[in-house]
Amino acid sequence: MKLERFLCLLAILPSFICAQDHFAGSDSLLLNDEDLSAPKTIVDRINASEPGKGSVRVIQDALIAERIGRPDLLATASSSHTASVSYIEMAGWRIQVFVGNNQRLSKNEAFKNEEDIKLTFPEMSTYVTYTAPFWRLRVGDFRTYDEARQSLRKLRTEFPDLGREMSIVKERILVKQD
Repeated sequence: MKLERFLCLLAILPSFICAQDHFAGSDSLLLNDEDLSAPKTIVDRINASEPGKGSVRVIQDALIAERIGRPDLLATASSSHTASVSYIEMAGWRIQVFVGNNQRLSKNEAFKNEEDIKLTFPEMSTYVTYTAPFWRLRVGDFRTYDEARQSLRKLRTEFPDLGREMSIVKERILVKQD
């Protein structure tokens, strides 16, 4: 009985070896001589073109390339890259447009309201947040209460259905650094 199992395993072993050689490709963890010239990072591997497969191009900020441990990629970063805008966080005001705790509906409603506001007021920043069990939509980064009040009037004029829910809340805001 043991001899039969051993002979059976010996008979099957060559087929496993052939299958392993057949399926060992770019997705294999086996190292071939070809793998030594393979791209060094995941982004390089994604950007590499392979016959018979689609193409993907990952465009990343130079800081991301630095973060993943490849500072040599900084030299190849796009020259059309503009300097990143820096923000400071400070005490300020936002307009709370929507708050809901219905798990099935509130998330969709918050994102729908955000989309509507973005279409009407593209210059206003919007923030959809979830703090269990509430979904909130807050709008704007206002330094003064008066700025927030003026924008609240505009929002109530454009969105009368949401007008009763809207209120001004004190919150940490992001302001472009001059």
